[in-house]
Amino acid sequence: MADWQLGKKDFGVENTIKRYDIALQDAVNRIKDLRKLGVDIDEIYMIGLGDLTENCSQFFYDSMPFNVSLSLIEQYALARSMIMKTVDTFLSLADKLTLAGVPGNHGEMSRSSKGQVLTNRLDNSDTMHLQICQEIMNANPERYKSVSVEIPDGFHQVLTIKGKTCAWTHGHMAGSGNNPEAKIENWWKGQMFGHLPSGLAEILITGHYHHLRSKQQGNRTWFQAPSLDKSIDFTERTGLWSYPGVLSFTVNNKGWDNLKIL
Repeated sequence: MADWQLGKKDFGVENTIKRYDIALQDAVNRIKDLRKLGVDIDEIYMIGLGDLTENCSQFFYDSMPFNVSLSLIEQYALARSMIMKTVDTFLSLADKLTLAGVPGNHGEMSRSSKGQVLTNRLDNSDTMHLQICQEIMNANPERYKSVSVEIPDGFHQVLTIKGKTCAWTHGHMAGSGNNPEAKIENWWKGQMFGHLPSGLAEILITGHYHHLRSKQQGNRTWFQAPSLDKSIDFTERTGLWSYPGVLSFTVNNKGWDNLKIL
């Protein structure tokens, strides 16, 4: 669940919802097809990579105030609806489901229009949505008894899946580098140098940069997830664009496999 930026006009809210519905159905079919091939899928992880909503008052780019079609209330309600649809889609397909996610920059609720941080950057709607969805599921424990929710205390999340350490971060906390690859690589090296949890990961997944990318170094792999959003402004300035899509892959005790953009 990466960079939906719900409320943004570029791709449009209706197009984003329709495209995500396609991805969800493709995911169901993908699981069934992989099982026919003998792939053991006994648990499903649904990870939010941040920037699920566009926000209204944080001016990340000049035209943002004129490019929002939904109020914050509408954006937030739609995001939670789509998260719950994701959970409900997979509910009958595995005995264990995990809903997790990280905060992104568009989710920061404590910024003024001048970019000033009024509380802290973890005062964030991306993780708030997960908390509220957890409350929704707690109110119906019988239906959602197979679902656990993991909400990080910080900007990054680390989970062990089939013996493999996997880390997620939105990507906006990465610092120096002359391109997205260099920024994420330098950030990950710093996490390793500091003996921090994300630095122990064998698989790293990031959002923020919207374009599918991957890099493998020894036993470590970095995946940059595509977004469901389009950016007309970015394309006009750089010529770069990508197809909206959803990153998916499997994990077993040997590592990742079966990568597919849905």
